[in-house]
Amino acid sequence: MNRLKEILNENNLHCKSLKCIGKIKVVETDNGKFVYKENSNNYEVYEYLKARNFENFPRFLGEKNKNYELLEYIPSKDIPNEQKLIDLIHLSGELHRKTSFNKEIDMDRIKEIYESISNEADYLMKYYTDLNNYIDTVVFMSPSEYLLVSNIDIFYYLLSFIKVEINNWYQEILEKKIIRNSMVHNNLSIDHILEGDSKYLISWNKAHLDMPVLDLVKIYQDNYYDLDFEDLMREYTKEVKIAEREYLFFLIKLAMPKRIEFTRNTYLDCYNINNYLVYLTKIASIIQKYAKNHEKV
Repeated sequence: MNRLKEILNENNLHCKSLKCIGKIKVVETDNGKFVYKENSNNYEVYEYLKARNFENFPRFLGEKNKNYELLEYIPSKDIPNEQKLIDLIHLSGELHRKTSFNKEIDMDRIKEIYESISNEADYLMKYYTDLNNYIDTVVFMSPSEYLLVSNIDIFYYLLSFIKVEINNWYQEILEKKIIRNSMVHNNLSIDHILEGDSKYLISWNKAHLDMPVLDLVKIYQDNYYDLDFEDLMREYTKEVKIAEREYLFFLIKLAMPKRIEFTRNTYLDCYNINNYLVYLTKIASIIQKYAKNHEKV
């Protein structure tokens, strides 16, 4: 509390009231409301965003190397989640467009990405093959085991796609020697967009410079039940175009399945596996369309 008082005094602000919400404090002052967050310092991120003419984040009062943030409080309007999701897509596209730049590839970094994805795909292929073989020996399968093995081909299909296409992506990157980076928010969700008089992104503590499609991966994986993939691409590309090799890497990241493990709760296992199969089926359909358009098998 004493630290907060010092910060307010440094900024010539007088505290009128204070409300704690989780890890943040909402401070009402004689010059408006602010959000105070400890153990957080995105000063350099905010400075970079301002330099690139992206100002869709709350106004901040802070100093470099100070372990706190004092941000303008944004009273958010009651916007339907469907509209907030569309706005989130557009705002992410604007962020990537304004902060994007081409850079010469870091060979070590590209190789690290390639090997990480290849190794993960190999591991998961072996994992699901072994799991499939084990379940086939079970005399009386549980409903969750049967649900998985009856749909195991979709895992093999996606992992085979990854193994082939990560090599194609890697070779093309090595040939072009250029990759596009931008500021990646890295934590995009409808909970992190505020809509008042304008639209703002919050929670920048995971932001860094990287491949912009990484933000799209999270948006789609978090919202695949409610968000049509074609709608995502159409709305996003209104703000910024995606190069062919970027789109391929996007599909590779979407296609990587997670490791499914069984618990003692068969009902919950069935529920979770069925939901995840919905996601994988959608991704497989997207990849099949991609393969058809590129005359790939």
